[in-house]
Amino acid sequence: MKLIRLNKCDGTWHDLEVAWRAECQTYEEDFDSYAEASVGTLRDECDDGIIDASSGVFGLFDDEKRLHAACFLNSTLLKGYIGKVLRVRHFVLSPYYDFEPLDLEDYASVMSSYFMALVECSENALKSPHIKIHYRSPYDRTFFAAFGMTMRSSGRFSTVESKGMWLHLTKS
Repeated sequence: MKLIRLNKCDGTWHDLEVAWRAECQTYEEDFDSYAEASVGTLRDECDDGIIDASSGVFGLFDDEKRLHAACFLNSTLLKGYIGKVLRVRHFVLSPYYDFEPLDLEDYASVMSSYFMALVECSENALKSPHIKIHYRSPYDRTFFAAFGMTMRSSGRFSTVESKGMWLHLTKS
């Protein structure tokens, strides 16, 4: 899976709303109230024509162009860091993951794909030697902390720390 920048002018944000509205209808849910705060925040943050090179809303797409999730990414300089930090916020899974009775392995699969896509994005679209991922829930904290520790043992990261509701990573 890959993270792709969404934009209102090129229609990619509209495509998210159409796809997720259809998914909500499948489960007899109202898209306009589905994850209203999170989707609304992403809508507000989404580029509208002019692309902000250091931030934007990104969708997680598979090879068949199915949109599994979206989030807001911001690469910036922060006190206490040498180099830019890719901050990951407002992560929202598609309605499919909220309403379909899935096994934990399905959730873990999309979350690990998301994690790897974030790393790839930090190496290309939003170059940053550090990544900070905001957790959506205590389950995310448990998953990412365990996944992050596995990544640290791979040698790809020199630092992996869970602080509050954030996972802090520094690449090797």
